[in-house]
Amino acid sequence: MRTIERIYQVLMNNASQKLTTKEVAEEVGLTRGDVSSYLAKLLNQGKISKTGTRPFYWQVKSDDIQFKKMIGYDGSLKDVIKRCQEAILYPPNGMSLLITGPSGVGKSFLARLIFEEAKCQKIIPENAKFIVLNAADYANNPEILSSVLFGYKKGAFTGADQDSLGLVDQADNGYLFLDEVHRLNHESQEKLFSLIDSGKFYPLGENEKAHCVKVRFLFATTERPEKALLKTLLRRIQLQVDLPKYIDRPINERMQIILQSFKNEARTVHRKLEISQKELLNLVQEDLQGNVGSIQNKIKRLTASAFAQNSTENPLIIGEKQENKLEISDNIEETYFDYNVINFVSKIKSTLENIKLYLEESKSVEEQNLMINDNLNECFKLMPNTSGNELKELFDKNISFRYGVKISDKEVDWQKCSKIAEIIVSIYDQIDDKNANLFDVLRVKYPRSLYLFNQFIKCILPNGKIKDYACVLFFPLFGSLIPKLESIKYNAILLAHGRQTATSIQSVVNSLCCNYVFEAFDMPINSSIEQINNKVQQYLDQQGKNTVGTIVLFDMGSLNQMFTEIKAISNQQLLVINNITTAMALDVGIRILQKQKFNEIAEASTKYGQTTGAQYYQGFSNQKNIIVACMSGDGVSREIKQIMDKTLSGHLKVITIDYKKLCSILDQQDRLFFSNTEFVLTTTDIKNKIPIEIVDIYDVLDKNGALHLTTLLEKSGEKLEQIKSMIEQFIRFFSIAGIRKRLQILNPDIVIEEVQSITKRYEKYYNVELDEKTKLNLYTHISLMIERMVLAKRSSNDQVNVEPISAKEEEFFVVSKNIFRSVENKYNISIEDYEISLIYQLLSSNI
Repeated sequence: MRTIERIYQVLMNNASQKLTTKEVAEEVGLTRGDVSSYLAKLLNQGKISKTGTRPFYWQVKSDDIQFKKMIGYDGSLKDVIKRCQEAILYPPNGMSLLITGPSGVGKSFLARLIFEEAKCQKIIPENAKFIVLNAADYANNPEILSSVLFGYKKGAFTGADQDSLGLVDQADNGYLFLDEVHRLNHESQEKLFSLIDSGKFYPLGENEKAHCVKVRFLFATTERPEKALLKTLLRRIQLQVDLPKYIDRPINERMQIILQSFKNEARTVHRKLEISQKELLNLVQEDLQGNVGSIQNKIKRLTASAFAQNSTENPLIIGEKQENKLEISDNIEETYFDYNVINFVSKIKSTLENIKLYLEESKSVEEQNLMINDNLNECFKLMPNTSGNELKELFDKNISFRYGVKISDKEVDWQKCSKIAEIIVSIYDQIDDKNANLFDVLRVKYPRSLYLFNQFIKCILPNGKIKDYACVLFFPLFGSLIPKLESIKYNAILLAHGRQTATSIQSVVNSLCCNYVFEAFDMPINSSIEQINNKVQQYLDQQGKNTVGTIVLFDMGSLNQMFTEIKAISNQQLLVINNITTAMALDVGIRILQKQKFNEIAEASTKYGQTTGAQYYQGFSNQKNIIVACMSGDGVSREIKQIMDKTLSGHLKVITIDYKKLCSILDQQDRLFFSNTEFVLTTTDIKNKIPIEIVDIYDVLDKNGALHLTTLLEKSGEKLEQIKSMIEQFIRFFSIAGIRKRLQILNPDIVIEEVQSITKRYEKYYNVELDEKTKLNLYTHISLMIERMVLAKRSSNDQVNVEPISAKEEEFFVVSKNIFRSVENKYNISIEDYEISLIYQLLSSNI
């Protein structure tokens, strides 16, 4: 196949889409530049259209002018028409096409439309011929059939007085349509596949000079091709389409066929026609052997009978005279179908009203289901009996697989559900979307069931757009599942980056739980917290207000930020867990099924492992607490916590956090983080902009400081005796003896002597005398800092660069580097700028 033909084929295979030059190039494996030049040639040939500007969009050019005459061309026959277009457009000479289907379904009519469409698109010449041969006419005379088809030479048989061109020659540059092709004998079939292969054939009696022709072939048969045709011929027929029986067509298409036939008869008799609803209902339910042809004949007989009874009457009455009737004029230009003629619209409207009434009266789902079936029973009778397997497969694929909800054939009538789906699709644009109240009532009563139903119906309705009235499908399909679906009292959500990460976990967990526990959202890798938050908000907006709480599991990101963002859009209890795994989601799912309390699930989530974090309250804790953050390191904070836990009552939770993190949170001025915090205990004076009490633990060494801390603790419910015991241990801890005990590897006597020397150098340089509390604070901090540096507990990745913000601070950095140089050399360490900045905080008020 030539390159330009390959490119055209790509566009043909995507006839319903517009492709960019880049997309076409990727498909054929060429550069954009090369493909662009071929596309320009196809555009000049009028075979494709171009739209847009940088990027340009390319599409096969086709208006389907002739195919629009075929009822169902954009409905049930959409794929059939697409194949016919491919047969016409495929370069260089199209493709042979076999049309199958029972008698009277429109095979010959479709073949004629293919020919007319090929002329409209200038694929074949304007004067090309459409030659038709019904092989059944010659079934008993195969020799005559061969001569008719391929022609003959003079003297080829008795009576052959002169050369005669066959139908193949007559169809040169046009189309040859062979109807009932299965009636061809094997010899004729063999000649046909040879002709299709080579474009050459020999007329009867000709052995020397072959005829060369350029013919496009269309075939039709009522039989199964694999049984009726030679395999060699079948292999030469590249495309096959099947036309359905009349009764298997959608009801709106059957009605259009009926109306089109009546319109033709109205023109024939030059009368208006008035058809009763009963007659229309009879015709739309007919299952005649001759299909569309028999329906047309019956309509002709009905019209003829009415005309014979009163040829002057206008309009002619067909059927019983009644109010519900359809009038057809003899000058109607387009087929028009008012669905109210068969009461579909009115039936749906009355059903919606009844549903609303039943909901207000709190009638059971079973009663609602029976009402819907009774209301729509007349509509069901008009529709073909189908197995409903397609709808069931759609449910299994889109709902059962992902949401773990399984439903047996005994629990749902898939056949009726399929009919309801067809009704909704048929009248989709005929009903205004004015049932918001009904939708709201359903959402209040059955939020989870309605949500799941919506996910399913998106697969059924045009463009996935759900109109409120479509809720009529909800009850017969999900009625038996409602109690199970509504038993889940949590909104559980999985969020993960990647194409199928979240939905993969969701599918496994929901399937093992056998219920819709989790919804999942797969997020692009570059999704912002705002985009993720919007997804969660949209989901929560569709859920009921009576749920116990919301649980969100996500793969990566800030636990605190995620909690804060989601908490802002939800007034329910919230639990967020990061670094999700399938096992973790399954554990949460099982606990939800077991109807565990929110706090039980939240507490369990804190024990999933060191890499997993969980947050289920605003701030540092969901109970009254004291925050401890020491600049000298986490070790000091932990030891202070141990003293407090050992001496106090325990009703106050003591929480240790990193000093830098505390400063960062205070800078954010987020008071909510300290909503349950009584006060913050630290080792320096921190300036904060929110009303939270901050106590310097070294103040307890003074009488006033000890009294202040005692007052705070007594207000929090602690007893004086316990507070005194705690302060005594603090004093012991923050002493030279306390420092000695906390040094693990360095010689306490040497280190403390060096620290005292460093302190004196600061006093000498700045000409100050530090108080005992400041000295002790400095001794503690520098001693532990040196040992921490020696033990290399702070990795290089954790280092913080600090730039002096004032001349005074810049001077302090220079002085400090000189003061610590001997210590750095002795212990082979490097004092970081961050550590110097902490020392500056300790001394700034004194220098």
